Amino acid sequence: MEAIVNGKAGIWRRRIDAQRASGQSIRAWCAANGAHEHSFYWWRSRLGLSLRQRPLPLPRKAKTPPAFTRVVLSAAQPAAAEPPVESVAEPLRLCFAGGRELILPASMPLERVAGLVHLIEAAT
Repeated sequence: MEAIVNGKAGIWRRRIDAQRASGQSIRAWCAANGAHEHSFYWWRSRLGLSLRQRPLPLPRKAKTPPAFTRVVLSAAQPAAAEPPVESVAEPLRLCFAGGRELILPASMPLERVAGLVHLIEAAT
């Protein structure tokens, strides 16, 4: 094909190699080197370089398990001289990694709450 489009094949082969060696994206390299992005892709395809030396995908981050804090509740009895204090039972709020929150009624038995926490911890 007309000496591969008037001898420009060698020039574009060197440009494509330079872009790969630079570590820049094609768009950034073309802007910095005064090349047209669509021409870059056309020549890369024309020269059969589009399938060669593709960058490897970035490794995925290992999924870290959510961090839990151990909570120990003691069944301390109020002193006999103190009258029982009536309190308004507020719901139990459990905050998990990622901003998720679980709201449980204050009347829920602690064994059930512990079971739910263990299930959630095992699922993530």
